[in-house]
Amino acid sequence: MSGNSEGKVEKSQIEGIIEKDKVLIRDNEGINDFYKNSYIGTLEQRDKGEQVLILDPIEVLLLCERKRILLWENNDKKKKQHDFESLLSYFTQFDEKLWYKYIIYSDLRKRGYIVRLGYGDGIDFMVYKRGADFENESAKYLIYTVFEGSPIELRELDIISRIAMSSRKDLIIATVDRLSKAVYYSIKKFEILNKSS
Repeated sequence: MSGNSEGKVEKSQIEGIIEKDKVLIRDNEGINDFYKNSYIGTLEQRDKGEQVLILDPIEVLLLCERKRILLWENNDKKKKQHDFESLLSYFTQFDEKLWYKYIIYSDLRKRGYIVRLGYGDGIDFMVYKRGADFENESAKYLIYTVFEGSPIELRELDIISRIAMSSRKDLIIATVDRLSKAVYYSIKKFEILNKSS
């Protein structure tokens, strides 16, 4: 293949609408491409049967980094178009640990995993094996994020490990090192024994 970019098909950029801490995609091409092809976002039925794709800030950042989404300040095309830094700054007001979560999310996606948002209680992500159908298969890993300078309670780790074991999923603790690299630790079993005297 030659070094020029002739004939190279660029993926289209999709316009989104910022609504507080989420972004809406109404464009059918965007819904198909992001959700059905890349497993990004959550489908939601709106009034009159309209289907929209809801993107979490972490997903918006990934799409912005990949130059796949177009967003404007105050959703006004006459104003400045958001870049990665301005989106990170905007969404950090809703989650001060967004940057660290993004590093982990982005790293897992680059490794080829399907990554869906977690369900709270410290579980930030659910990770599916490569090539899985996330709508019909269950996640293989639960990702519990730990942030530098934020101690974790042993009881909390005990609860999380029990959740993972009862749902037959592997628990992975993810953190970000000083070089902004994601680091993962597998937890097979963690248990606190109460000893009565």
